Amino acid sequence: MLEYIWLDDETPILQQVPVEYSSAAIIFSPFIQMPEGWEKAKRKNDYEHIYPNDDDIRGKGKAVSWKKVMSSCGFKTHAELALALMTSIGALRDEYAREDLADLLHVNIKGDLFYPSEDHISPFHIPSLVKVLGANGSNRFYYAEPIVENSGFLDITEANLRTVLDDAAAELILMDDKMDFVFMSVYDSFINVFLAKDESINEWVRLMDWEARICDESTHISWYT
Repeated sequence: MLEYIWLDDETPILQQVPVEYSSAAIIFSPFIQMPEGWEKAKRKNDYEHIYPNDDDIRGKGKAVSWKKVMSSCGFKTHAELALALMTSIGALRDEYAREDLADLLHVNIKGDLFYPSEDHISPFHIPSLVKVLGANGSNRFYYAEPIVENSGFLDITEANLRTVLDDAAAELILMDDKMDFVFMSVYDSFINVFLAKDESINEWVRLMDWEARICDESTHISWYT
């Protein structure tokens, strides 16, 4: 089976993946809206930073699109929002950091609206992952975590995907047992990479209602710079 791929920012994504994967997409993880007053009720003091865990997100959270956050911040492109997010977590070198965009994001991310899942695959994507991984008739999916050297096969169910995602380290790869579709988390980011062997990736993104950037031959993992 295919193992996790550490994508560098010097070479286009499609040149770094096995040749049988002819298409790729960058999937944006949704922002997280918790019920009004949720954070205040969780905090033990005014200085405590609270972020919802996976159970909180699945139980009470609602997905908020990048498009909606872009509108509230006055950003014109997904790249500007990505730069704001990456700058705010200190993931960019000084020459790429955009403190002005990060400041605008901070002003607009308040109350019970939270950043997307960082480093991990969003819990909001579990139902669509079940559909994609089983679309070719596969009954099992493969998962691999290189940091902890953990891997294996499980039946394609929401419960099994929840278990894997809840326990996963920052790097994780998922694929159906026929290896037609691949979904990877990306460290220090708020996106995932979706690979497909055929050219139907646009259709999959549309059917799953994912916010995404379809990769061409020149798209890098640092697509926002």
